[in-house]
Amino acid sequence: MRLVKSFLYLLGLLALLAGCDQQAMFEKFIPKEESAIAKDILSRLAAKDYVAVEKELDPSVKNTSVHAALEQMAAMFPPGEPVSINTVGANTSTVNGVTTYDLTFEHESSNAWLLTNVVLQRRDAQVTVLGLHVTPMKQSLKELNRFTFAGKGILHYIVFALAIAIPLFIVFTLVLCFRTPIAKRKWLWLLFVALGFVQFSLNWTDGTYGIQPISFALLGAGFFSAGPYAPIIFNITFPLGAIIFLFKRRSLGAANAG
Repeated sequence: MRLVKSFLYLLGLLALLAGCDQQAMFEKFIPKEESAIAKDILSRLAAKDYVAVEKELDPSVKNTSVHAALEQMAAMFPPGEPVSINTVGANTSTVNGVTTYDLTFEHESSNAWLLTNVVLQRRDAQVTVLGLHVTPMKQSLKELNRFTFAGKGILHYIVFALAIAIPLFIVFTLVLCFRTPIAKRKWLWLLFVALGFVQFSLNWTDGTYGIQPISFALLGAGFFSAGPYAPIIFNITFPLGAIIFLFKRRSLGAANAG
């Protein structure tokens, strides 16, 4: 239990430090001018200024159902000014001289959260809107994606336990390997032991998982988050090198003694 508590404390500390670094790095990738344009469009949408919003739409997305769609999205905005609007997603791509900005924002109001998405296209000096989406949220993304055991299933507990056990097992075996007299290429054995193979990934928020057969990880396990508002992903791998070494340790030592 003490080990689990220590790991939780370390996990929280690492997450806090990583979060600060992630936020600073994330801010650098936000296109400031386009972000301001997107926020202005969302403000006009919330104010039900449909004429102004439709003027900014790209000709390729204008059709007879646009006005009804704008009305439906505008109805999701709560009355009054939001408490805050944070950029939670930003992706920029350029193809054949045309740049597309995919920007996602989180709106906090007194009793509601909204997730909005604006896709802008810059062609030469002209910026138009390719897409608009509004999604009501029950809580903020940081709260939704925070690390907690509340509401988690057996798979979460198994992965969490293995994320602690596998690195400890590999470190223990590394110490044994280092102390074992091996005549040739001992460094290869150390490297083999230090790696885990075949990666299993678990999204801590929604429980989705995936397997990458051709993959390896130092010390066999780890966790990461793609951004300050993204879910935590746990990765665990099979400690193949450590297991093989333990089976061959005596023969390796005997061969060296001989």
